[in-house]
Amino acid sequence: MRSLTPDQARRVAVRAQRLEHRRATPPLALLRHLVAVQIDSVNVLARAHYFPFYARLSTNRETVDGVFQSLRTTEYWAHEASLLTREDRDLFAWRMRGWRDHAWGNALRAADEYPGLMETVLAEVAARPGTSRDIETRLEADHPRERSDWGWNWSVVKRMCEALFWAGRLSTTGRNTQFERIYTVGSVPQIDDAAAARDLVRRTVRACGVASRRTVRDYLRLSPAIADLGIREALAGGDIVEVLVGGKPWLAQSDLTIPRSVGGTTLLAPFDPLLWDRDRVEYLFGFRYRIEIYTPEPKRQYGYYVLPFLLDGRLVARVDLKADRRDRKLLVRSAFSEPDAPAHVAQELHAELHRLTMWLGLGRITVEERGNLADRLDRLVVD
Repeated sequence: MRSLTPDQARRVAVRAQRLEHRRATPPLALLRHLVAVQIDSVNVLARAHYFPFYARLSTNRETVDGVFQSLRTTEYWAHEASLLTREDRDLFAWRMRGWRDHAWGNALRAADEYPGLMETVLAEVAARPGTSRDIETRLEADHPRERSDWGWNWSVVKRMCEALFWAGRLSTTGRNTQFERIYTVGSVPQIDDAAAARDLVRRTVRACGVASRRTVRDYLRLSPAIADLGIREALAGGDIVEVLVGGKPWLAQSDLTIPRSVGGTTLLAPFDPLLWDRDRVEYLFGFRYRIEIYTPEPKRQYGYYVLPFLLDGRLVARVDLKADRRDRKLLVRSAFSEPDAPAHVAQELHAELHRLTMWLGLGRITVEERGNLADRLDRLVVD
């Protein structure tokens, strides 16, 4: 069995995630490689789905918008709500068939508590795709009900749409300007669980470069049964091999190569695929990262929307950023460097922040005085 050090595995991971340099790759090709890009409604800087493309490609936001609204992409539950190609959605048929084991409890209650509502919503979407608010408005017009008696309000219709979305019977054609899903009729693909599991595991390991079994399960939130089935099938088929990373059993691509060195300098959003498995990040990069969005402000260590900074393939700093769209400025609310960060980290971070400012269509950078990197960064911004 081949053996890698954590540092070798880190270099493999950076290259596999397409982070060693920015490419001119079409965004759709990158999406296929990563399999999924997480979608999140937090918009303090920009929507989460923009940043994996920003970090890896020499492309603009408008091009990413084109991918997000493309007829070749859709949404489904992968690593949380995610952008996928329509072909890759098929690989989650096992989740659709077992939707009652996976869907949120409130979606299940809507299906159980309101007989006939599922069929009514399906018929409405088949007649005309729309958001849950659109559908609720049409139902209210056609079937006026007392809200206090029957409960046909927005939340019930939304929960039913989500239940049908989990079950694969609804899909999406994009989102509107309020970032609401536009539902359309979907279907559950006829694909064998073993074949789907094998492909999902193979694709996950390829996107990660090297992965523990925990990472394989977490990357696309595979059920234990599907993950174990996929690992067995992929190992038997020679798609992946077992390796040791720091003496621990991991999985790797069968054609694994270890780069002698690897570059890569960019900011990573909190929902970047490289960061999904926090334990893996800490093991390979020596970088402890936790999202503090849901942490009360007095208890936050680094800030609300903190982006790790990748410099020459290592995670060396983190910044809490906010886009002040009214005044057209990028607000650096805090900036912290790691103890082993190189001396030129402030200069490199300043250059990356300038690039992000231009990419977001903002005009300038403002640094607040919080963090051990803030002063050096502020001097560079002033100069």
